Amino acid sequence: MDVREAVASRFSCRAFLDTPVPEAVVREIIARAARAPSGGNVQPWHVHVLAGTALADLKRRLAPRMNELPRAEGSEYDIYPPDLKEPYRSRRYQVGDLLYRAIGIPREDRPGRYRQYARNFIFFDAPVGLFFAIDRSMGPPQWSDLGMYIQSVMLLARAHGLHSCA
Repeated sequence: MDVREAVASRFSCRAFLDTPVPEAVVREIIARAARAPSGGNVQPWHVHVLAGTALADLKRRLAPRMNELPRAEGSEYDIYPPDLKEPYRSRRYQVGDLLYRAIGIPREDRPGRYRQYARNFIFFDAPVGLFFAIDRSMGPPQWSDLGMYIQSVMLLARAHGLHSCA
């Protein structure tokens, strides 16, 4: 798949098939993504991959805790600036409205929205879960490197006909 097609066709998939992804494909994606830009070739990322029994075990262990897991509050750092200004605030709410409307959850249905949000913790039923880590000593430039690496992983996944959700 051409990179232009990969960019144009990727989206944040929130409903995956249970079709296994061959380990060799996952390894190739991770290895090729290492060509992503990295200041000084620091490559500050670490990738942890779960699939099969290990991923099922993690999901099983998380299932009883769904009501106590964070819903983007109380995290170590703000996901969005506390006073998100316009036009960003409106964009965020519009995309959320579109997402929940597309899956039949009205805005007033807070429990339904939380149930859907909790699907993040089971990877939206994806057959592979990737965890990206970076050393705490790294700063914003290395976070940027990590972002470019993750984007490369996602585009390479598309080249294999796969979808992803960051």
